[in-house]
Amino acid sequence: MSQASFPMTTASEPGSPVYFDANPLSDRHLTGIGRYEARLALAMAAHRPVRFFKQNELVMPPADLSWSQDQDLGEWARTLMTGERVPFSQPPQGSIGIWPLLRPIERTFDREVTILHDLTPLILPQTHKQETRSHFQGLCARAITSSDIALAVSHSTASDASWLAEIDPSRIVVAHSGPSLCVGHHADETPVERKSGIGLIVSTLEPRKNPQFLFDWFYSSKVLPDDAELWWVGPDGWLTSKEKLEQYEQQPGSDRRVKFLGVVSDSELCQLYRTVEWSIYPSLYEGFGFPVLDSLRHGTPVLTSYNSSLREFDSKGLYFFDPCDPGSVDDAWRQWQAETPVSIARDRLERQYSWDNVARTILESCADVVAFDQESSVAA
Repeated sequence: MSQASFPMTTASEPGSPVYFDANPLSDRHLTGIGRYEARLALAMAAHRPVRFFKQNELVMPPADLSWSQDQDLGEWARTLMTGERVPFSQPPQGSIGIWPLLRPIERTFDREVTILHDLTPLILPQTHKQETRSHFQGLCARAITSSDIALAVSHSTASDASWLAEIDPSRIVVAHSGPSLCVGHHADETPVERKSGIGLIVSTLEPRKNPQFLFDWFYSSKVLPDDAELWWVGPDGWLTSKEKLEQYEQQPGSDRRVKFLGVVSDSELCQLYRTVEWSIYPSLYEGFGFPVLDSLRHGTPVLTSYNSSLREFDSKGLYFFDPCDPGSVDDAWRQWQAETPVSIARDRLERQYSWDNVARTILESCADVVAFDQESSVAA
């Protein structure tokens, strides 16, 4: 099938296609950046024809691929990536290319957008492998200059990029991400009941998420119930041995337990958010913080670090602490207990954190760049 006969993805509005680099969608767990790309592509399809490319090939979406936000994203990505591959010829005039993470120096599309999630490989280099640090050094020093727009997922990330990346700050725009889970309705509508004393953390097992600090606090804190449980959802990461962390599953002389649940489906995670009594996110630095937003949208109070982009969240049910001070976690816990029960307004969160807003921000920003270039050309 040639590019000229490439099928429309949805009954979207007329316009030039938006192309997504499909590499992050190959992530078998579809967490973080891959999940962001999937959500954004589904939202963008309501406005423009959406295409996917991987290296020098187009990925042809199967005819039965669903374009609803309310589906298991892992299944969606796996279905998409089984599509037929065809050579990637010259994209049509007016097309937009979106790079969800790293990008080459060479340009391919009329307008190019790089998504800036976080720059922690340069800010907290000890929490990343050398290869990752090198990739981000190249992005900030050279590759990002090929972008017309750098879309930051938070004001914190935009601020970091303004001094770490070689790009005109006027080309950096901010659009807070939408939720990673349950956009329109619950992925699992089964009624559940809250279980007292159980907390949840959703994260890759890696150093920046501060696991050892969390486990040390969990077993030593005097404010937690004696039989408290902490459930960890997420894949194994880097620079952290799961075998080493498993020593924290239970401590001698303690009735508290840590359970490593691994990777779960969207429906299972939805049920977990509505089952636990509280969640916690002790990250050392974040570009956005999906688990904080997802927890709040499921009505679950969350104790979270007060740093980086996490400071931008503003909602009932948020209790901040210093991720290097266990005493401050106790204080956050006491504050939550003093305010229980907490009513979290989901409608306000839905207005503030919208994937449609992200898609519109990209399209409007690219249109502004076109208008600016045309005005500059006339002035010259």
